[in-house]
Parts: sequence; C-alpha cells; structure tokens
Amino acid sequence: MNRFNLNRAGGGGIGVGISVYFHARVRSIKEPEIIVKGERTLIMKHFGHIFKDLLQYPGGFEIELYDHKRRHVGMGSSAGSMCAACIGINEVLGRPFTGWELRRILGYHSCEESPNNNNNYLIPAFETGIGAMVGVNGGWVLGTDDLALVYRIPLPDTKVVIFIPDVPTLEDEFTGKETAAESEVELLLRRARILDSMQSGVKAKLILFDLLPAMIKGDLKAMGDVMFDLCFLGSKRAECEQHGCCGAPIYEYISIFREIGAEVSGMSSVGPTIYALTQKQDVYDRILKYLRSHDIPESRIIEATVDNQGAMVKENGVERSFLNEGWLQG
Repeated sequence: MNRFNLNRAGGGGIGVGISVYFHARVRSIKEPEIIVKGERTLIMKHFGHIFKDLLQYPGGFEIELYDHKRRHVGMGSSAGSMCAACIGINEVLGRPFTGWELRRILGYHSCEESPNNNNNYLIPAFETGIGAMVGVNGGWVLGTDDLALVYRIPLPDTKVVIFIPDVPTLEDEFTGKETAAESEVELLLRRARILDSMQSGVKAKLILFDLLPAMIKGDLKAMGDVMFDLCFLGSKRAECEQHGCCGAPIYEYISIFREIGAEVSGMSSVGPTIYALTQKQDVYDRILKYLRSHDIPESRIIEATVDNQGAMVKENGVERSFLNEGWLQG
C-alpha cells in the first residue's frame, strides 16, 4: 500500500478471474458525443472522453454496460466495468492500444462514483492494476508495481465459492452512516500503510520465495498456504480488521473453508467478500452445504469457476478471445 496513491497507480497484488461477467456494448458514431445506457454511466462517459482525447478521435460512442450488481463488497465492480468499456472502445477504434497500454489507461484514470448519488460526480480511485490484468488475461495473476504483470497461470477445473457475509460494515453502508469510499480512504491511507511499512519485506519474501514457485508448479494448495499467511500481514490484515471485532468474522469463515478442505481461501480486496477455490468436487459440495446449513441467504452465495480465457469480444455475431493475437499479451 506504500507504493500507490490516488495519483499513482501500482503497488501490485494477486488476482483471479472467475465466471462472473460484465457486458459492454460499444458502437462508434460520427457525431462527437458520448451516449451511455445501462449501469455505471458516469464511468462509461469518463472513459469515452479519455479515448477521444488520447487519440484525437473526432467522432463519438454509444456505450451500454451491465455489471454483476455486487458493488462495494470487494468484487471489482468498478474495475470490471472500466475494463469492459475500455476493451469495447479499443475494439471499435481498430485496436490502437495493446494490453499493456490499456492497463495503464485504466490504472491512471480509474475512478468511482461519488457516494452522493445526486451530484453526478466522479472521484479518483486507488488502482493496483490487478483488476485490469485479470479482466484482460483471466486465470491467476501476480502483478507488481507500475502495473507490470509478472506471472500468470491458468487454473483448470477449479471451482469457486463466493460468499458475502453479514458484517457491521455492510450495515453502516446501507444505513448511510458511512460510505464505502470514505471508509476505504481511511483504511488504505492510514492503518494499511502503517502495517505495510512494517511488514512489506515479509510479504515480498512470501510472494517471491513461496507463491511464485507454487504458481510455476501449479500447486494450488501451496498457493493457498501463502494466501492464508498474507491474510494476517500488512494491508490485508487491516482490510480484514475493519469488518468487526479485529477481523474475527472474516477470519472465522476463511479458517472454516480451509478446515473443510479448500485449497485457497481468503477475503477479496477490501471485503467483506470471502472466496474459496478448490479442485475437489466433494470439498466444493461441503462448503455449499455448510453455508446453507447456517441459513445463509442464496443471494449472498455465488457459485462460479475460474475463468482462464479472459476478455471475450463479439463482433458481427462472432465471438473470439481478446488475447487471440500475441502482441496483446504483454
């Protein structure tokens, strides 16, 4: 957290693509206006103007976007929306930017809607670049500072359980006592930075000496062991702690999923979303059985798989992978 800020994208991180999707429809028009429909319309218009300015494009766009409806719970709703829109705009303009350049456009112009729904403002956002790396490439991704993709592996036949627990921070947001944007700034600029300043060396060694070799070997269990250790260190510890009683509700679910047998378990981003990854059908079934036996509403449980393809583009009814050309993989 000490290597990025509102005016500096980067810092690095770890991400995984799952089969929960964003859909953007983009059309170029001759008129120099940007027409937006669907959801996240302010963000869509923002990136339409950015592409126009970067390319001195005289025309305009019609952009329609739909996200996964799980906002401000650590599931990348803003990053995914920006990624889908930028890939769509890049396609209709003839692919002027590579994957690396798209990541930088996303990273240095990332934004969030203002907490006040009535003022139609966008505010700068913190961006590590992981959302864009995962959105473009799919699979399990390790990124480092300055939006650099270090290593990526596919995770075939890997099932995912996503669970949004009922924690005090969600109640605060729903009742208006505290907005997600305000709490995130407080968290990332204070507690998270303090802890990372003390423990960034330990985190870096875990990633370099343990996580990266496990990724190269495709050892999901070893990857999960590192992720579990990272839950208690630095900024991730600060993110878990914010969700009540020094993070006890979050750590309880992470530990239970691991005890059931999940190879990887943790909290996504600033949370409170909890995830479990497994390549064993019986473990997947037991996790779902546990959640349902504790009367967890179905609306808070998402069943998915790891998406190893990354972004898909459909043009004139023909669908293809965005990464079907080698020069886009950098």
